[in-house]
Amino acid sequence: MTGQMGESVVGRAVLRPFPAKIQVEVTTRCNLRCAMCVKSAAGCAIPEGDLPLDVFRNIAPALPTCEALVLSGIGEPLLHPDLPGMAAFARARMPDTSMLGFQTNGLLLTPELARRLSAAGVDTICLSVDTLDHAAPGGVLHGQGETDRLARTCDMLHRAFARSPRPLRLGVEFVLMADTAPQLPAVVRWAGERGAVFAIVSHVLAYDAAMQGQSLFNPNTVKATAVFQKWKARAAQEGLDIHDSLSFLTTYHRTDGQKRLTELVRRMHEDAHGQGVWLHLRNLLDWDRRNRRDGGRLANLFAEARAVAREGGLELRLPPLQAEDARRCHFIEDGAACVTARGDVSPCQFLWHRYACHMDGVQKHIRPVTFGNLGSEPLDAVWASPAYAEFRRDVLEYASPYCANCALVPCDDIIGDVSPFEADCLGGTVPCGHCLWCMGGLQCLL
Repeated sequence: MTGQMGESVVGRAVLRPFPAKIQVEVTTRCNLRCAMCVKSAAGCAIPEGDLPLDVFRNIAPALPTCEALVLSGIGEPLLHPDLPGMAAFARARMPDTSMLGFQTNGLLLTPELARRLSAAGVDTICLSVDTLDHAAPGGVLHGQGETDRLARTCDMLHRAFARSPRPLRLGVEFVLMADTAPQLPAVVRWAGERGAVFAIVSHVLAYDAAMQGQSLFNPNTVKATAVFQKWKARAAQEGLDIHDSLSFLTTYHRTDGQKRLTELVRRMHEDAHGQGVWLHLRNLLDWDRRNRRDGGRLANLFAEARAVAREGGLELRLPPLQAEDARRCHFIEDGAACVTARGDVSPCQFLWHRYACHMDGVQKHIRPVTFGNLGSEPLDAVWASPAYAEFRRDVLEYASPYCANCALVPCDDIIGDVSPFEADCLGGTVPCGHCLWCMGGLQCLL
C-alpha cells in the first residue's frame, strides 16, 4: 500500500521514502566521564574521534526533506571545532521550519561560541542535568557540582539568541535513576527558572551490572501485569500466595496447597496465552515486590514533576513506568537515520555502536547494524539501498518476540556473547525484541 510522496504503509506505520530525522554524532570525545554513560563502562571500545566536515556534507541530499537534525551522540558536540560550520551548512539546505539542535553537558560553552551557533541557525539546545545535589551518590553525573556553571551557560545562550530570528528552544534531559529520581521535580523547576521550555526524562540503560540496580523501568507489559494481578488475587482468595510458586519447583513430593498453586499458575499462563500475552513469572514476582516497597513513590514524583512543569510552562516528556503493550520504534516510524562519528549510517541509537549493556540480569552484547558510510556515498543513496529499506520494513512489521516478557530470557539468541545476532526464536532477522527504546523506556532529543 502506497501513500503520498512514495510513502508505503507497513502494518500500522508508514515507511518513509526519505530521512525525516537525522542524528549525526559529530564526535565521540567528551570532557566528562558520567557514571551512566557507555564510555564509563568496563570494556567499552567505542573509538574516539571527530566526524570530518567533508564527510558530514554528504548528508546534503537528504536535508531538503529533513524535519529535524540533531548534531550529537555519544560525545560532547561542543568539542568539535567545526560544529557551527556544520550547523550553518545544514541550515542553508533544510526547510525553514525544521529543527536544528544538539544535546550537550553545556560546560564548554563560551559567549563567542554561543553567538556563532545562533548565527549558524541552531534553534534547539538540550542540557543534560541529572541532579542538583552536589553530593549525589553514584559517581560523576550531569549537573551535580556544576549547576552554577550551567546557569551561566543558560544566561550565555539567552543573550546570544536575544536578537536571533530563530527563538531558542532551551531544554534539559534528565536520566531517571534510583539514586537521583527524587531530584526530578527540582530539576524541572530549575530548568523553568532558567528559561527552558521543555524537559525530556528517560530511564537509564545499564552499561554495567552495578547500574542495572539503578533502573526504575518495569519491563513487564501492562497486559502481562494485569493477568498476573488477576491470578494473584485468585490465589489469595484460595488462601495461597503466588509469591510461593517458584519456591518448590524442584520439590518432588508437594503438599496439597503447592499442587493447587501449581495448577493456578498453569491456568494463569493458559489465560495469558489465550490473550496473546507473554509472561515472565519471575520478573512479575520481582516487580510486584518492588512496587509494594515503592508504595507509588515514583508515580508521585512524576505527578509532582508534571505540576511543576505546568507551573513553569514547560513541555514535559515523561517515559512510561513500565513496558508498553504496543511496541513502537520511533526511529523507524519517524524516518530517522543515525550517523556515527566514523560516518557509518545506522537505523537507530540501539544499534549504531559496538558495546555491552545489562538487561534482565545478564550482559548483552550489541553489534552495530550499518548500511553504508558517508565517506563513500551520500545519505540519500544509503537510505534508498535495498538492504536498508528491507530492514525498515521488517522492523515495522513488529513481529519480534517480546523478549523481556519471555520466561526464557535471556536466551542465546539475544545475548550475543558468542556470535552476532542472526534470528530470534520466531525466525525474525531484526534484533529488536529486547530493545528498551521500542518498549518505551528510553527517550532522546531526536
